[in-house]
Amino acid sequence: MAQELEIEYKNMLTAEEFSALCKTFGLEPSSFFKQVNYYFDTPTSALKNKKTVLRIRNDGKQHDFTLKQPHNGAILETHQQLDDEESRSMIHLGIVPPGEIEQAITKMGVDADQLVLIGELTTKRAQFPFKLGELFLDHSVYLDHHDYELEYEAANQESGAEIFNTLLQEQSIPRRPSISKMMRLYQAIQVKRS
Repeated sequence: MAQELEIEYKNMLTAEEFSALCKTFGLEPSSFFKQVNYYFDTPTSALKNKKTVLRIRNDGKQHDFTLKQPHNGAILETHQQLDDEESRSMIHLGIVPPGEIEQAITKMGVDADQLVLIGELTTKRAQFPFKLGELFLDHSVYLDHHDYELEYEAANQESGAEIFNTLLQEQSIPRRPSISKMMRLYQAIQVKRS
């Protein structure tokens, strides 16, 4: 189990802007790796209502079980590594593996036994050091949707915001707020149901 405070800046991109950034940074298709995100919540959206995200991320090598909670203007991430069986049980049966994530969910007043798979989202991601942090370029696919996103994880808020905004200006990319992948998936599910 590990915890970290994540200071991140995100911006949605058009397909053209995504391609241009790939050229700018010399990224080839082989620069990207695939990860599948499985998102969970209760049928009454108890986690979403607390602005909290619960997911398993499988990158082909490991299953990272993560709880993301708002914390003083940043995101507090709690990570727990799962084995194949624990991951399968959570995805297919809603059996939450014991540990700090289960305890944190219970502490929030959410019944962990009510958690179910909401959906999955596949991302092809390129990740590399940039200035004082880490830059990510994501192409995500879920249901019938494709979207593109730029993310910058910074060491601190002051320099992070400046570095990110300067990059957007230099690349002539307008500022477009980005909601979490979980919320984009959730919105797509709602549209499909209506």
